[in-house]
Amino acid sequence: MDKERVVKILSDVEKYFKDLEDREIKTVDDLRDVEKYYATSMILFSLLNRIIDLGQEIVLSKKLGMPSTYKEIFEILFERNFITKEMLNELKKLVDVRNILSHEYYRVDISFIFKAAKRVKVIKEFVKIMKKEIK
Repeated sequence: MDKERVVKILSDVEKYFKDLEDREIKTVDDLRDVEKYYATSMILFSLLNRIIDLGQEIVLSKKLGMPSTYKEIFEILFERNFITKEMLNELKKLVDVRNILSHEYYRVDISFIFKAAKRVKVIKEFVKIMKKEIK
C-alpha cells in the first residue's frame, strides 16, 4: 500500500469536509449565492473523487480485485465485507453524483447540490472503516 498516497487522500478528505462546513449551507437558499453554489459544487466533486481514490487504494493494495468502474470499487468492498449493503448503496449514489458533476453539469441546480451535500455523511463512516484497514 502506498501509505504516503493514503495519508494525502485522508488529509484531502478532512480538508474538503472542513471547506464544506465553512460554506455553512443550512438550507437550499444558501446556495443562491453564486460563489457558495460553485464552491460547494467543486468541493463535493473533489471530495467524491478522493473517496473513490481511497476505495481503489484499499481494493488494489489488498488484492481484492480489479475494478473496472467506480461503483465496482465499492461493490468489491461490500462483497469482501468491508462495508454494509446500506453504505454500498449510498456510495454508489454518490458515484452517480460525481459523474453528473463531471459529465452533465448542465443538469445540476441548487437543489441537486443541496441534496448531495447532505448525503456525504456516509463518507465519514466510510473513512473510519478504511482507516482501520490501513493500520
